[in-house]
Amino acid sequence: MRLVKLTDIAEIKPFDCGDQDLNDFLYDDARFYNEQLLAHTYVLEGETETVAYFSILNDKISQTDLDKSLWRKLRKNIPHEKHYDSYPAVKIGRFAVSQKYAGKNIGSDIIDFIKRKLADNNEYSACRFLTVDAYRGAISFYEKNGFLPLLKNPPEELPTVPLYYDLSMSK
Repeated sequence: MRLVKLTDIAEIKPFDCGDQDLNDFLYDDARFYNEQLLAHTYVLEGETETVAYFSILNDKISQTDLDKSLWRKLRKNIPHEKHYDSYPAVKIGRFAVSQKYAGKNIGSDIIDFIKRKLADNNEYSACRFLTVDAYRGAISFYEKNGFLPLLKNPPEELPTVPLYYDLSMSK
């Protein structure tokens, strides 16, 4: 298997994660997002198929988006003189593993890879947090990988729940 940036491959190999919206993003939207500088997509390829993919983009965690107690908890490990109204983050915009490879720890391996890359290779732009708007069915996966909720009680009508991971924990 090899991990490649979508822009470095001519044709996307077959992929099906079981979620049509995620499949469609890879085939129909990912290249456009890259061209428009909105998100970069990386593909994990096997010999004949796409094993997984993820897209990353810039984000922030802002005081105005959180309740006060969670905001205090989030920034307690940041020196007081560096307390700001928001902190830089990178968001996992889309993330999917092929149904064929589900349950083989590939998703967690990719999350670990992203964490390491962001924590170790920030010479161009620094970020403190990794965020994701997780589908409700995927929350336990992200929690297992160290993510915490950004909202105490997310509204039930939201199809996704915002989560974060503090990249200083990866150093």
